[in-house]
Amino acid sequence: MSFILYIAYAIAALALLVAVFLRFLARRSLGRLALCLVLFGLFWDNLILALGNPIGSGPLLLALSLPRFYLHQLFLPWIILTAIEHAARGGATWAEGRRALVWGLVASLALMVTGIMTRLVGLQLEPAVMDGVQRYVATTSKGPPLVSILGIGFLGLASFLGPRKRGWHWTWAFVALTFVIEGVPVEALRRGAGSAVELALMGSLLIYDSRARHS
Repeated sequence: MSFILYIAYAIAALALLVAVFLRFLARRSLGRLALCLVLFGLFWDNLILALGNPIGSGPLLLALSLPRFYLHQLFLPWIILTAIEHAARGGATWAEGRRALVWGLVASLALMVTGIMTRLVGLQLEPAVMDGVQRYVATTSKGPPLVSILGIGFLGLASFLGPRKRGWHWTWAFVALTFVIEGVPVEALRRGAGSAVELALMGSLLIYDSRARHS
């Protein structure tokens, strides 16, 4: 029944996406735009997993599954900009100014290129059933998931080194929990709990954004 969880996760991701997008419309910033992109990727990922069983293996599910992999590698790296922007709003001097923004853009772009080279070039998908959910999985992935490790890892480091007030500590706590869950040997638990923690992590960013100064 894991696909039911993915339905709930998709709805939660969509709700977070709408909330962040409304804040972006109220005050536009690269950090909020980046968070919108990440949340859209998370929404699409859970939506297609929720639809995997009803659709079944075939050309349609394959076509819908391809963006799951592309959005992750193309959008997640820009979470670095969100981390820098949130740290700056909380008063972290290392994250303030144009220089920090430029380095954030360079790092995000470099990480995106890394994801393209290590995960998208030569991408091949095969049908599989994992934790009771029909899906397509990549058979060409090699090495560690650098985009996830470095992107989420930087977010955790920035929140740990950044402001200790206004709820920012919840962000690095959820980042730490994310890495802990990745080590869980039970696949169904790892995948289900991992998606829940990802949503909680994104929610912590929204909560912090609503409390930080210059919001």
